[in-house]
Amino acid sequence: MKNILRTAALCISLTLLIACEKDEEKATMNANARVESNLSATTLVLDKTQAATTALTVAWETKDLGVNVAPVYTVEFVSAAGKNKPLSAEKSPFTLTVKELNEYLTGIGLKAGVASEVTVIVRAALSDQSSLVSKKKLTVTTYFDEIKPSDWGVVGSATPNGWNGPDISFWNGENGTLVAYATLTTGEIKFRKGNDWANENWGDKNRDGVLDKENDNNIPVTAGTYKITWKLSDNTYTIETYSWGIVGDLNNWGNSGLPDVKMTYKGSTNSWVAENVVIANEGSLKFRLNSDWGTNFGADSTADPATDLEGNVTSGGKNIKVAAGTYNVSFSFDATNKGTYKIEKK
Repeated sequence: MKNILRTAALCISLTLLIACEKDEEKATMNANARVESNLSATTLVLDKTQAATTALTVAWETKDLGVNVAPVYTVEFVSAAGKNKPLSAEKSPFTLTVKELNEYLTGIGLKAGVASEVTVIVRAALSDQSSLVSKKKLTVTTYFDEIKPSDWGVVGSATPNGWNGPDISFWNGENGTLVAYATLTTGEIKFRKGNDWANENWGDKNRDGVLDKENDNNIPVTAGTYKITWKLSDNTYTIETYSWGIVGDLNNWGNSGLPDVKMTYKGSTNSWVAENVVIANEGSLKFRLNSDWGTNFGADSTADPATDLEGNVTSGGKNIKVAAGTYNVSFSFDATNKGTYKIEKK
């Protein structure tokens, strides 16, 4: 009888233990569990010239969870129209550069140049069915990263496509000007609208820098690379030698008769680019105008030479150190001599 009682007691004890273990496995999340987040700014105006700098930092802390799980975090930006795309975030804080945030927000439909409100959500997923969220409001103005050319272009025997076009595009410049960057041969040019002779076209019969519509008004030019600026308010124009290039150890810093690596203007991004640049040995480089040190750009950095292959440029900045390899190189700047550079290995 005693053995029976002991066996029964043991069974009851085991049953209670198993029940307790199952209860522990089914432990529920604390009612006060939450994720608290904050933003480094609540209002942002994104600046293209600061593309590589940090635009926004999102930080968070999960509190009073009550269960032993490791949440999976995502950060989301939700537009007024409800569009969003989750971004995986391994840990707090989570940062986005100006370029990254601009690309994300334009991708969910925010209009460039307009202050728009988005909801920033930090989501801590505990399981497929359970998650904690924290929401913050952010007002942000994005920029348009692709620029459209004007309706006007440069046409003529001196242009790559001759008198039939397509024409070399004029781009909208500062203070009511149109600007074109053109590599020309010796010949003649005119300015016309819409790649079509049926439209308005202009030349300079008197060779006085003022455009007119008279007959025999083609503009003679000699071979070279130029910046053509057309001031719309008074129809004056200028044609000046203008060519950006890469200089550095790759061409003995312009000595020994070695030319700078020529860069081409990409109007859609307002940048200067050179593709498939071969750097035979590790060295440094900078960007300069017209193969002359009078105007040059380098990295906006305290390091000399700078070692980052992407960042900000400034007038007269530091040399940029680059390892041997083949690269696509680009840089841009604005009227305040602020801009960015990118050296991308192929």
